Amino acid sequence: MLSAGVSEGALVDAIHVAALFSMIVRLADSLGWAVPSGEALAARAPAMLESGYGLLSLPSETPDPLEA
Repeated sequence: MLSAGVSEGALVDAIHVAALFSMIVRLADSLGWAVPSGEALAARAPAMLESGYGLLSLPSETPDPLEA
């Protein structure tokens, strides 16, 4: 790969992406998460394009659960 011009940093990034994807898939399988149908994804697409993948709002201050 290096001789083909791929940088070490790009290889490290690819390894991290593959590892994270593997962990997410294993969690999804373990917890029984399902992938929505194509129709459900298409229905949600306009809102996702408008607002993106981020949270709509975050609390201004996160309470410390140990201080309850």
